[in-house]
Amino acid sequence: MAKFILIRGYENSGKTATAGLVYCELIKIAQKEHIFNFIQVNENSIKLNDSNDSFIDFTAIMTINTKQVGIISAGDIPTDLENLINLFLSKSVDIIICCTRSRNVIGSSYRMIQEKFLPANEIVKEFWVSYTLIKKEIFTVKEASVMEIINQINSLTR
Repeated sequence: MAKFILIRGYENSGKTATAGLVYCELIKIAQKEHIFNFIQVNENSIKLNDSNDSFIDFTAIMTINTKQVGIISAGDIPTDLENLINLFLSKSVDIIICCTRSRNVIGSSYRMIQEKFLPANEIVKEFWVSYTLIKKEIFTVKEASVMEIINQINSLTR
């Protein structure tokens, strides 16, 4: 059984940026062995888009205290998200952090998670992204949510 942490928000509200900031914090406490797809990374950062104001979609799996923690930042297309979740489950990921749009309607990623992955798995917590139109505060406005997610991961990996 996997535990889910959902990062929810409207289109272009910063779900991927929030997931990217969570990754940057988790990699500090994770074992160095991890799987990372879709973008180039170095030890403590992931790639930003050309204007340096948002992260590029990514997936990552890392080990924290013997638990496999996975992050899926691309959550807008339900079929793509479903395939990635199934891949994570096949790799015995214990905790899946994934992004979904906020709508709970037929055909949405959020509804797909409820219908296809619950109750066999558990949603531990849902986080709504913080958003600002002030470009220089795009990342700082997300710090409180990021730290809440990190604290949740810490409690689940003890």
